[in-house]
Amino acid sequence: MLDILILYSLYKQELTFYGLGKFIKEHFGEISIPSHGALHPAVKRLIDKKIISVRKKISDGGKRYSYYAVTDNFKEVFNELFMKFNTAKSETVDAFLLSVKARLLTIELLDKNFLEEFKEKTILKLESLEISVKKKLENPYLELNDIQNKISELYIKEISEYKNLVKQL
Repeated sequence: MLDILILYSLYKQELTFYGLGKFIKEHFGEISIPSHGALHPAVKRLIDKKIISVRKKISDGGKRYSYYAVTDNFKEVFNELFMKFNTAKSETVDAFLLSVKARLLTIELLDKNFLEEFKEKTILKLESLEISVKKKLENPYLELNDIQNKISELYIKEISEYKNLVKQL
């Protein structure tokens, strides 16, 4: 998810490392506020793969700055990352919804020929998660308390809202 946010941010504008973190926080703070310790290796990995370029600049005061930008081939990698879904059965509702939110917030960069596949994969996974939560609620052997029931019902509602949102794309 972080790689998608980095590529989207740098597509929008060339940024310093500090500026990149600030951009992500300002635009995607509801879903991610990456620490320096998370952002640095992700940026380095994208540089090593030649998806991000670095331009060094010296200010009038003599301070050195590094500016990061996407390279010409970033779009292919962005599409690949965007379409890569976690297939682990252990993925939580929260984790999947977070990944969907990140994708929806950056979907304008997705090549249109991937849109239908994205919608199909996302809706299938949302329906699977919805069934799982409903089974939990219907299981007579799970003695859920009121809070657990309410949270499960909120998940069902949130999943339903995301399904509707994705269908409208």
